[in-house]
Amino acid sequence: MRDPLTDCSYNKAYKNLKEFSQNGENFCKQVTSILQQRANLEINYAKGLQKLAVKLSKALQTTKKNCLVSAWAWVSEGMKSAADLHQKLGKAIELEAIKPAHQVLSVHEKKKKSLDDEVEKAANLVIGNWSQQLKAKKKLMVSTKKHEALSQLVESSKHTVTKKEKQKLLSKLKKSTEKLAKEDENYYQKNLAGCATRLKWENTLENCYQSILELEKERIKLLYNNLNQYTQHISVFGQTLTTCHTQIHCAISKIDVEKDTQALMEETAVSSTENKSEFLLTDYFEEDLNNAMNKERQESSLKSKLLRLQKDIEKASRDQEGLERMLKSYSRDPAFSDAESQKITAALMDETNLKLDLLQANSYKLSSVLAELEQRPQPSHPCSNSIFKWKEKQQTHSYVKISQPFLMKRLENVVSRTSSGGQRIPRSSSTALVIITGSNFQPPVWPRSAVVFARLYILFKPDKMMN
Repeated sequence: MRDPLTDCSYNKAYKNLKEFSQNGENFCKQVTSILQQRANLEINYAKGLQKLAVKLSKALQTTKKNCLVSAWAWVSEGMKSAADLHQKLGKAIELEAIKPAHQVLSVHEKKKKSLDDEVEKAANLVIGNWSQQLKAKKKLMVSTKKHEALSQLVESSKHTVTKKEKQKLLSKLKKSTEKLAKEDENYYQKNLAGCATRLKWENTLENCYQSILELEKERIKLLYNNLNQYTQHISVFGQTLTTCHTQIHCAISKIDVEKDTQALMEETAVSSTENKSEFLLTDYFEEDLNNAMNKERQESSLKSKLLRLQKDIEKASRDQEGLERMLKSYSRDPAFSDAESQKITAALMDETNLKLDLLQANSYKLSSVLAELEQRPQPSHPCSNSIFKWKEKQQTHSYVKISQPFLMKRLENVVSRTSSGGQRIPRSSSTALVIITGSNFQPPVWPRSAVVFARLYILFKPDKMMN
């Protein structure tokens, strides 16, 4: 089966950021390990220096006191003071740098695992939906062939069988028709459900992308704080560590958190490119012009499917108009709703737009077959160049690539939220698409937008609002 996830820009951006984040995490672990070794050296050195100071003090106790002995006593006290300084430095490194680093890394590891599980779960839904569609399609194709064979048998034996046998054949034909309609509706609904699963996966990728950027920001601040506190403790050693401290302090004085954040942004920035989402289109037995199906039934079946699509297009169009009115109301009077409501409404608008795209692509494909069957000119449609096919196990599958703006939020939106409150930018609408068919059957002209099937918009249906 074709992998529907391979060429997704959201997926590529998320994987690139994960790799960058993993490199940063590995560096943080290495720094923490080095600090732990430094802390152990300081503590062990302090213990050894303390033992030497005690030995020197005991030696002085058995020696007659004089100026020379008094001077060595100051040496012993100096050793004790130095040991105390090294002991405090080692403990401070453990408490103020190593412990927080372990805590942050542990939290980050759990969070990233949770994010990966969430992305994987959403991706499996997309793959599962594609697999279900292909299975449902195969089942529908087999049932349609059987039903057609039964229909031809009934027609050919009208005048050659007894009344009882004819009644049995008609009963079988009725059951076959009901079964075919049920499988057809199941296949159709699975195809529409592909919109919701694809949207959920892409939204999950976008949200997880932002979460990992937040973790990277926190890691940068952790490394900065550790280095800053480290140099503060080193400075208490005085003149003996002046040279080393000067070098470190010089390096720290050049550190700029905002500059590091900007560097991260440049490393992980994703240019705004076009994202093309792939959706399976419905494929029916009736679309094969070389099959043995009766032409009249073939035309009738195609028209009934087009009528079903027309009804759904009309409903989605009404939903779109209602959402447009709501967004205009928000624009005229911002106090009419809060930021979250505007964000939800914009997302619903995106979903409704994509549903129209998918329905129109299916309608165009069926209209093209019907036009060829009725020997009429082919309909024109801007999406004709975006519909593709591939063969697998002696079956041909159709899918459409629908263009969407690819707008991953960059790090500047994470560090400092803009006045928009961090809302997701609605996907822009594209030009209208027109389906041109013959006089026998002509679906209406519907506006084309860009992006994702509406799942939640039942609350804002215009007919319910008027009631």
